[in-house]
Amino acid sequence: MNNPDDINLKGKRITVRPSPTSSIITLIMSIIFLIFGLVLMGSNMGEAGEARGMMSFFLIIWVGACLGGVIYSLINLSSFGKSKPNPAAMEVLEVEKENPECIEEPAKEKPDFAAKLRELEALKKEGLLTEEEYQRKRQEILDEKW
Repeated sequence: MNNPDDINLKGKRITVRPSPTSSIITLIMSIIFLIFGLVLMGSNMGEAGEARGMMSFFLIIWVGACLGGVIYSLINLSSFGKSKPNPAAMEVLEVEKENPECIEEPAKEKPDFAAKLRELEALKKEGLLTEEEYQRKRQEILDEKW
């Protein structure tokens, strides 16, 4: 599905996932944060009071998020080199053009008409444009494809 030699990409989806290096870094950081959370949780259990309940709740969420990062990284790392689709990959782009070279082109930005009109209005208020120049340029902006 992600083969660049595939001529007919129309209607297909392209998946993207973190690189092995990125997954290793995420795995290491998740383990460090997990250890940090467990140490904090252990030291928090000795305290009393209302803050203990809120801190415990936060630390449970913290540990869950760290475990999620560890599991995600391990799944992603284990899938490299396998022919089956990666469960950690996300579908992010639907290909609409049949020409593979078009995939590499950067998307053209749509002009921000409101910003252009505001800037034009400011130039007119500052006296840098005459009324005629203002009206002509305003019409040019409005005539652009929205």
